[in-house]
Order: sequence, then C-alpha cells, then structure tokens
Amino acid sequence: MKLLLQLRNFTGDNFLIAVLLAAVATGNDIVENTLNTGENLFTPIPLSILAAGTAGSFLAFKTEDHAGDLGFLPGQPLETMDWVDNLIFGEALPVFSAGLWIAGKVSDSEEMEDTGEEQCRGLLYTYTIVQTLKFTTGRTRPDGSNRRSFPSSHAAGASCTAAVFWDRYGPEVGIPLAALALYTCVSRVNLGKHFPSDVVLGAAIGTACGIASAMAGNGEKGMNGSFSFSLSVDTEGRITTGLW
Repeated sequence: MKLLLQLRNFTGDNFLIAVLLAAVATGNDIVENTLNTGENLFTPIPLSILAAGTAGSFLAFKTEDHAGDLGFLPGQPLETMDWVDNLIFGEALPVFSAGLWIAGKVSDSEEMEDTGEEQCRGLLYTYTIVQTLKFTTGRTRPDGSNRRSFPSSHAAGASCTAAVFWDRYGPEVGIPLAALALYTCVSRVNLGKHFPSDVVLGAAIGTACGIASAMAGNGEKGMNGSFSFSLSVDTEGRITTGLW
C-alpha cells in the first residue's frame, strides 16, 4: 500500500516529463540541440555553477535546522503568494513551456517557438537531474509529507526559466525572473517543503541547465579538451558563447 501511494505521488511528475519529451521530440533540430544541451553541461560555466551550488548546499546542510524551517517568516505574511508561486513553478511550468513551444510552431512565430524549445530542453535536463537525486537521496521534507525533499524542483525550474528568458530577452526580463526565482527558493523553505540546502542546489541545477540550453540554442556544441571556451553577455543581455 505504501508503495502504491508513492507511485501515485510520482505520477504527476512523470506526466509532466512526458509532456516535455513529447514537445522536444517533434522539432526539426531538436534532437541535435537536446544532445548538445547535455554536452554543454560539461563546459566550464555550467560546471562551475553546479560546483558552487554543491558547495553552497553542503554548507547550508551543515548549518541549517534539521528539524525544518516551517513558517520561518513570522505570521506567514506571504502565505498566499507562496502557494501561487508553488503552482506557477510546479505543475504549471512544464505545461506552459511545452504550450509555448507548440503555440509558436502552430502560429509560425519563430521567436516563440525557439523560446519554448529552449525552455523545454533546459527543463528536460533540469527535471531529469533533480528527480534522479530525489529518488536516490530520499530526504524527508521538513513538513514530513514525503521523502522527496532534496533538491527542490521548484527552485530548479524557476532558475532554469530565468536563465533561458534572460538569454532570449535580455536583463529587462531576466532580472525580474531571477528575483522571482529567488523568491521561489525562500517560499519553498517558508512553506516547510524544503530545507535551505535543497533550494540552493536546486537553483544551481536549474541555472546550469538553462545556460547549457541557451548555448545549444545559439548553435554551440559541447566542448572537448582540445578547444578553448568563452562566454559573454551583450548589451541586450543575450548569452554568447565561443569555441576555438
């Protein structure tokens, strides 16, 4: 019975991942771009972000209250916003991303289609890594609801979204989304769904996957030891990579 309940809880996540897989499997260059996204995770910038996130998560783990931080904001002044944020960066995010990609394709809007594709690729890797870690670590949430606390998929998804939209539309869109991703990290702890170490690593995973997806979308392939790598941000906030 306990196993059946666990499988029922996993169904929602599996469905959302299936939506992403369906979206990314029908594009023209999507297979190549998806593979390149994975390769780009092993380039210096994404690797550095993952390393920093791992170190930060470890430090947070050593200093956090292992009994949980449920409702650490006195009086829960942002409780309603927390639950809205929970919906937006939970079940709604991958559905929105796949819908954006499909809508762009149907309406023949190249900008919308490319944004949706880039977002789907980033989230595909984000959720794959996060879910793998959740199942292998089995950390109990602060509120005791299940054993899928580490790392935070909400923090990861929000951070991936911020990275992708920063690349596509510059800092005027990227900065507000980055601030919203930070709020998501805080709200997940405030709701008792995660420990601080969960959201730190989640944010790092999402950011790294978002950047890797942006690099693939800009036509860059994964690097190997015989290449040099550069990354710059232009005046419009778009991420540009270079291999030589």
